[in-house]
Amino acid sequence: MSTMETKLIHIDLEGKILPLHVAANLEALFDDPADPDQSPCWAEPWPAARGLAAFFLQGPDLEGKTVLELGAGVGLPGVACGLRGAAVTFSDFQHRALQLCEANARLHRLSVYRLLLADWRDFACKERFDLILASDIAYEPRLLPSLKAVLLGVSSPGGAIYFSHPRRPVTLAFIEELLQSNLFTEKRLAVTVAVPEDPVRTAYEIAIHRLQRTAG
Repeated sequence: MSTMETKLIHIDLEGKILPLHVAANLEALFDDPADPDQSPCWAEPWPAARGLAAFFLQGPDLEGKTVLELGAGVGLPGVACGLRGAAVTFSDFQHRALQLCEANARLHRLSVYRLLLADWRDFACKERFDLILASDIAYEPRLLPSLKAVLLGVSSPGGAIYFSHPRRPVTLAFIEELLQSNLFTEKRLAVTVAVPEDPVRTAYEIAIHRLQRTAG
């Protein structure tokens, strides 16, 4: 496993500036380019994570709520929820992703957080959470059956799953599949996210879906 160097960046979330530890050199993190599981997609905050974080920073107080961030990467949405008072569990199947999550939780002095090393294909966590954060994680078809089982297992009755994504057709289809179970009701909104350092696009339209699980 290659050594991970980090750097501190500052992200503008609709006027609120958040510092964040990210990987300094993505190219150095490719342990095996032929293995999709080894892609360092976890090493920097994606536009959808920025959009979901901005949403929670502007939302209500989350004191007393339990939050699970799946595929947490650097943990930006989870940090946002922690700053609003939630007890956050950062989950990823990459050790180095959880190192970044812990660094960012400490940077923002979150009082209550945990790290959960877990693969959706063998997800042992049996807890249920008030809020599940799914920031642009439903895009790899081979993993979606496992992700669905995880979401159904960890979402509390009356709780909610928050999806954010840049309008990916595969993600929309996955959400529709979850809705067909009749276990959820849905609300949608959209936010525009600025990514000034992106060399290709400096703004993204991010869809956010709130799937409320029925209480029964």
